[in-house]
Amino acid sequence: MGMIRFIPVTQINDPLTLSIGLSGGSGTGKTYSALLMARGIAEVVTGRSGAPIGYVDTENRRALHYKQAFPEMMHFDFQAVDDNGKVVGFGPERWIEVIDAAEDAGLPVVILDSFSHAWEGVGGVLDLHATTLDRLTRGDDSKKDQRSQLAWAEVKPKYRRLIDRIVRAKTNIIICTRAKPVMQDFKTGKNARKTKTRRADVPWDPAADGDLMFEMTTMVILDPVAPGCPVHQIKVADQFKGLLDARRPMGVDTGRAMAEWAKGQGDAQKQKEILDRARTEARKGTESFRTFWNSDEGKEHRELLRTILEDCQKLAQDADTAAATNDDDPFGLPPIQNDGMTAEQRAELEAAEREFEGRRDEA
Repeated sequence: MGMIRFIPVTQINDPLTLSIGLSGGSGTGKTYSALLMARGIAEVVTGRSGAPIGYVDTENRRALHYKQAFPEMMHFDFQAVDDNGKVVGFGPERWIEVIDAAEDAGLPVVILDSFSHAWEGVGGVLDLHATTLDRLTRGDDSKKDQRSQLAWAEVKPKYRRLIDRIVRAKTNIIICTRAKPVMQDFKTGKNARKTKTRRADVPWDPAADGDLMFEMTTMVILDPVAPGCPVHQIKVADQFKGLLDARRPMGVDTGRAMAEWAKGQGDAQKQKEILDRARTEARKGTESFRTFWNSDEGKEHRELLRTILEDCQKLAQDADTAAATNDDDPFGLPPIQNDGMTAEQRAELEAAEREFEGRRDEA
């Protein structure tokens, strides 16, 4: 226990590292956006323009289409076969080696494109699971449902070690993943099934592990209707809402601003305080939020506040509804949920409990 030491944050001055997730289908601008952002990050980290950008390319050297525009690119052709033509795949251990090499090379930022190969490529997690399941069942398809979780228990720790390596990387990482369209319910206009994003309004499903995106510093899904624009913001903290405007493509300035935040500079904290204040006023109702919106502070930060306007409108409407509720009739009040879960989370928990009970009965 003598090795444990708590350090005052005022004494911690080393910069944070960024892990940025960009997902999207073909033609959404993932590669170009990643290179632009990486350029901005590299400039801030090194203090000079033209700083090297690491690029791990699994897409048949597709990044070299941009080599004239980005002469600072340090390219690695990441293939499923070795120099002797032997299939080695895209297993988690190989990706860890790539990140180790990027750090050893002193690269200020590295782009992994496409990281979907780690999930669904040759030797990726899904392939490893299928291979492991075949070994556990010895080809008996009737046992696959029973042994599937055992196979995942063997494969998932390898993948989790890779995710942990990404989170703890000493270099900045931009992860590009493919995304596939989700079947839509034409009656509701929403997704016909749940997706890894766990949001009904995002019509794209990243070809990656559902947990990966929530480990990122920030995670967005690009849409072909607006290439390079962070249209679907899956995980965007308040510090970045002013930087990631769904109406504007991400670029060098985006990467530069995020890197400044990581160094403890810039005005990200002030922006977060303004957004928090806006939400506080919205929780008081429509009139309170409208007053704040039209105040001198609201007018000064109008563009920033637009990034959460839809959320604030809903908060204000909910507050108005709650204020109009007749407290004199306890049976007219909505039921109180004491567990703090949303309806969707509660449904998932109940489904998991039913599945557990079913397996226990089978045992």
